Amino acid sequence: MFSIAAARRIRYNSAMNLPKHMPALDGLRGVAVLMVLLTHAGRGLPGAMSIYSDTASWPKTFALPFWFHRITDSAEHGVQLFFVISAFTLTLRVTENSKHIAGYALRRISRVGPAYWLAGLGYTLLAGLAPRLWAPAGIAPADLVIAGGFLNSWMGGASLAVVPGGWSVACEVAFYIALPLLIWAIDGRIWRVVALTALCTVVVEVQFYNAIITGTWDFAAAVNPLQQAPVFLCGITAALVAMRFRMPYLPGIVATLLLLATVNLPQTNWQFSAYLESHLAFAGLVAAAVALSAAYPMPVLSGRILGKIGEVSYSMYLLHFVLLAPSLRMAEMLIPGNRWPTMLLHFAITALATFIGACVTYRVIERPAIDWAASRTRRVSADATVPAE
Repeated sequence: MFSIAAARRIRYNSAMNLPKHMPALDGLRGVAVLMVLLTHAGRGLPGAMSIYSDTASWPKTFALPFWFHRITDSAEHGVQLFFVISAFTLTLRVTENSKHIAGYALRRISRVGPAYWLAGLGYTLLAGLAPRLWAPAGIAPADLVIAGGFLNSWMGGASLAVVPGGWSVACEVAFYIALPLLIWAIDGRIWRVVALTALCTVVVEVQFYNAIITGTWDFAAAVNPLQQAPVFLCGITAALVAMRFRMPYLPGIVATLLLLATVNLPQTNWQFSAYLESHLAFAGLVAAAVALSAAYPMPVLSGRILGKIGEVSYSMYLLHFVLLAPSLRMAEMLIPGNRWPTMLLHFAITALATFIGACVTYRVIERPAIDWAASRTRRVSADATVPAE
């Protein structure tokens, strides 16, 4: 299904314009998961108890300044940063997968499946099938099947509660399935992916407006893979541009783009379609940052700390929900109150505890599955052009 001509064109340009190793991409994954943790820590008790109770109507615990609330809420865009990085790295690796769709599928499912399924089992044993956020009537056996088949972001309902945050994994899987067709349709041409991104954006904007007008817009509609498609396409566009053209060296530009996306963008007064437009604006900014980071990595992004966090970021994402409640209790014991020092301590404790736990689950669950798939497809990870995804 992949275009051989496009694969050859991409192979030539990627060898010319991109370095062999791109440690900054792991660093950006570290930034992404820390953003997600900041959002959930910033929600205080409602965020900490969402795997046990329906906290949709609970007031926020922390009395933060308005601008700080905007940043913590907008940090949920860390998921979109994950999407952009995933699309970028997989597009770079297209030549490896151009002749072996079965191997591509095996690597993708081994990357996300085992940890996700075990997380679903763990959360089900921990919280049972009782009512909780996104499942006010509880979880039915059919919801477990839907979530296990990565269909929760399509079906919505209580299946979204089986694996907290699992909607994003389902969106990833939908992208994995669509990628071969997208690569074939784009055929290595930048103008095609730009046109497809514009068309897709118009479609989801129309759907968004219609849902708002009819009163049918909800969380399930927001996490549908079709709504997230323009974000993935931004990552594909960034990859094709980086492979076709040599990135300019602009000191400080990556930091500027990331600050605009994570600090300044939340302060913007978005109008009617605020939710969708903020996602797209964020995706455009970080797509440029990802492409530039691949060519000229910032020292902080390519350093050991963020790199290691990025390496275990998937485990951190799946694990951190269960650690929010004990971390909050510990933070409130050490710094009583509901202001920013307590919130930041809650975030720090959650991040540290989650990182330690994720290092274990990555070694025990993720890494063996990745290595098994690599051995089955005769892929040598040490020779990969881009970091493991």
